[in-house]
Amino acid sequence: MKRRHLLGLTLPLGAATAAGTTVQPQGEALELRWMFSSGEQRTQWVRVMERYRPDGLPVRSVELEQARYKAQFEDQLRERPAPDVMFWFGGERLREAVRQGLLAPLDALAERDGWSRRFTRAALDAVRVDGSLYALPLSTYAWGLYYRRSLWRRLQLQPPATWDQWLQQNDALRAARVAPLTVGAEDSWTLGAWFDYLNLRLHGKDFHQGLLAGRHSWQDRRIRAVLEHWQGLWLRGDFQSGCERLGWRQVLPYVSRGASGMVLMGGFVALQFPAGVRADLGFVPFPRLRPRAPLVENAPLDVLVQPSHARHPRAAQAFLRHMAQPSVQAALNHGMGLLTPQHGLDPGDDPLQRDAAALLSQASASMQYFDRDSATAFSGPALSLLRDFVRAPEQPVEGVQAQLEALRQRLRRA
Repeated sequence: MKRRHLLGLTLPLGAATAAGTTVQPQGEALELRWMFSSGEQRTQWVRVMERYRPDGLPVRSVELEQARYKAQFEDQLRERPAPDVMFWFGGERLREAVRQGLLAPLDALAERDGWSRRFTRAALDAVRVDGSLYALPLSTYAWGLYYRRSLWRRLQLQPPATWDQWLQQNDALRAARVAPLTVGAEDSWTLGAWFDYLNLRLHGKDFHQGLLAGRHSWQDRRIRAVLEHWQGLWLRGDFQSGCERLGWRQVLPYVSRGASGMVLMGGFVALQFPAGVRADLGFVPFPRLRPRAPLVENAPLDVLVQPSHARHPRAAQAFLRHMAQPSVQAALNHGMGLLTPQHGLDPGDDPLQRDAAALLSQASASMQYFDRDSATAFSGPALSLLRDFVRAPEQPVEGVQAQLEALRQRLRRA
């Protein structure tokens, strides 16, 4: 299958392709839609597609950059007919599409192919809605702190395991004229990881899960503790000056050059660094804030779904069976720097992937992520409020608590 076939998506008449041009409808084909965050991820997907040899229909696929893909996802599900297979996320994002009747259940496929034996419990829980499975688990990854090991050796530092060690490390980095931390806060979704981990480390999974589900008040004293810990890092000068107005990709060169010490990101970020820098990256979990508290990690699940109105449901099922094969998933995920959510698969030789796999194997539980564990109507505005908070961290935390609670109450009444 030629690359030009992979990138030539059939869209509704006059629709835009990834390159921004318009195309006319083409002949019958299995239509796939895929999201990527780096050119290497896109390349890995294309390689997998080139090895797929279906009986009958040819394959057409389009790959869109993540911001555009997420903005268009629901509209594409509502097309008549819809694409046959699409990339998406586990957790609440999946449940929202299921509740609207936009996704086909995959229970028959899962039972025939023994998903319950092959996939991890966490992966299946993330795609189960009201007892049925609605997505094929494809990739997962851990969130943690990335840093340059050579910088730590030069400054004779050890990655922190506790909050006190973290503060001491940050003091040493500032003394060496290195900004201890950076975050691309202009892309407000990056702030979700900071809130997630501070709340999980302080108060555990049950409270955090209930909070994101709308069952707890944002004016709870526990949220004040979370925001005050976070505020303290900003007021100490631990974050890179100006990073609150930079995007997530824009802050990575500061880590590459050793101008910033650490960035909190998911495993997909490794491919954003040049190969030479990538070989020098270290990865550590978010430090403990309470001794002996269970460690809960962010481990988002990426999935493939079959829209309810897919034109070729049988061909879609055949493709999903192909993509469920351990060898296929392992090849894709090794190339993308991600992990395969199936039992017993080697994470590969890459040290970052091995460290991430070890972290998840030792975790007591996992979460999807702030904006994958809460309703879309809440998460977007809430993350914008958190961005306003870090842009003016000297403000009283009670103010942002009141705004977040007002948002929760407004959505409850809607």
